[in-house]
Parts: sequence; C-alpha cells; structure tokens
Amino acid sequence: MGIDYLVFVILIVATLADLLIPVILGLKYPDYDHFCDTISILGTNKSPVKKQANLNFIIVGILFIVFAFGQRFAFKSVEWSQNLYVFGIIAFGIGCVLAGIFQEDPKGVKESASGKIHGIASGIGFIFLILNPLWAVFIDVLVKYQAFNIVLFGGGIVTFVIFILSENKETGLLKYTGLFQRLNLIILYSCLVFNFTAVTSTGY
Repeated sequence: MGIDYLVFVILIVATLADLLIPVILGLKYPDYDHFCDTISILGTNKSPVKKQANLNFIIVGILFIVFAFGQRFAFKSVEWSQNLYVFGIIAFGIGCVLAGIFQEDPKGVKESASGKIHGIASGIGFIFLILNPLWAVFIDVLVKYQAFNIVLFGGGIVTFVIFILSENKETGLLKYTGLFQRLNLIILYSCLVFNFTAVTSTGY
C-alpha cells in the first residue's frame, strides 16, 4: 500500500465520519432535525449521544491533522500557497478537537465558557479551511483546476455566511441551519479530496 493511498484513505474516513456518523447519532436523539440542527447540538450536555458525538469530533480532528502532514509531503515543492493550504487543514483539525473537548451549549441556554470556546475554535477552523480553495488557485500543480477551485471558494463563502446568518432563526429558509452547515462541509471536503487526488495523480 503506497503512502499516498494511505493518506487518501485517512481523508475519506475523516470526511465520512464527520458527515455520516452524525446522521446515525441523530437517530438516537429524539426531535433532532438534520436540516435545522447543527452537528454540534449532538454534543451538548442534554444530548443522549454526547459522548459519542464529542469523541467523533476529536477523532475527526486528529485524522485531519494527520492528513495535513500527508498532504504536505504530497507536494514535491512547497511555497507560501502550499504552506497556507496545509495550515488550513491543521487549523480545521485543531478546531474539531477543541470542539469535541469543549461542548456546545443547548438551545436556549446562556452561553458558557465551554460554549464560547467551542464556537470560536470551530469558527476559526471553518474560516481557514474555507480559504483553501483560494490558496489552491496559486498552487502550480493545480493550475488546470483554478476555475473549479474558484467555484468551490465561492460556494464555501456563500454557504458559510448563510450558515452563520441562519443560527437561532426558526422561520423561513434561514431555519435550515443544519442543511447549510452540511452543504458547507461537503464543499470544503470536496476541495480536499479533489485537490489531493489531482496532486498525487500528477506525481508533482
């Protein structure tokens, strides 16, 4: 098994764990709505699956950090754009780990110190990962895919902004906070999967 293949498997496991395990856990949480509720709600102290959800956050974060180093060595030459790209993945991974350690607050509860750390850590992680398609535009080996990465960058920005604006909204389109969060994650993970495949397939 080649190292690139192993790194790719780590990436796929991390992405699927973050997208699919919450679906499974949500089935054990009465009244949890995947379209309206964020993934973090599964980890609050009122959640019947909080231990599993928070453990999943931590494992996913660690996997992304490991993947980041694999991505770093997949680049045969490293300049500022590659460094920022790898840093974005590490920052997101750290944000996931901290989000698992510090629980989100349940809806309607006054924000605690843990909830603040959770929000700040995950928010910063998202922001850095959202920038990755932008940095990819300046990576030589991905020059053929600049348009695709620009589209991903725009989609990441739009879905993240709508996600932020939709928090605590209960009516209209903006009530679908969970949906916008998941769309944002799908876009960001698509960037990582596509670009890693492109880099390793060229042998750059």
